[in-house]
Amino acid sequence: MPSVQQLRPFAYAPVQAFLQASGPVVLIQQPPEPVFQQVALRLAEARTVGMAHRSRLVDRLLVMLQAFDSLEVHFLGPEADGQEMKVGRLEGCTLMVHDPSVSKQHAVLRWHAAQGTCSVKDLGSMNGTWLNAAELGEGEVRMLTDGDALAFGDAQFLYLRAETLHSHLRLASPGGGM
Repeated sequence: MPSVQQLRPFAYAPVQAFLQASGPVVLIQQPPEPVFQQVALRLAEARTVGMAHRSRLVDRLLVMLQAFDSLEVHFLGPEADGQEMKVGRLEGCTLMVHDPSVSKQHAVLRWHAAQGTCSVKDLGSMNGTWLNAAELGEGEVRMLTDGDALAFGDAQFLYLRAETLHSHLRLASPGGGM
């Protein structure tokens, strides 16, 4: 996964070329602590660990935004309307999240081509799926919008349209306006 900093050279690519390479939407994540990655990899098929930071989800998002360049970018790259992207700790999930608070199969993102966005649904995870610090109810499907904070257990993400990421890269690059 590239970091935002590693994508800076692509700020000067035309937005259409960036979209072709990245897909329409991305999830941006603070890299997990190495110890949590190791625990998650060892757990693989074992039990999910209870959430440690439930009350700090919003605080963690603010920390993420302050260190934006170091965040990892996950390109979702949906290709067809209705395409589902599983989120979880298991190999084979579209988005593998190496965090012990994430369930083996935690949630599903579904691409809605006409709206140009994804919806999210929790799959009965132990620690829940959170959208803008509000927990999704069981079976609840919510549409995502540009800039939403999305958390799977303790793993915090920022959901962005690829055009938004491209604009940020362009503005924050030397000579780009900031």
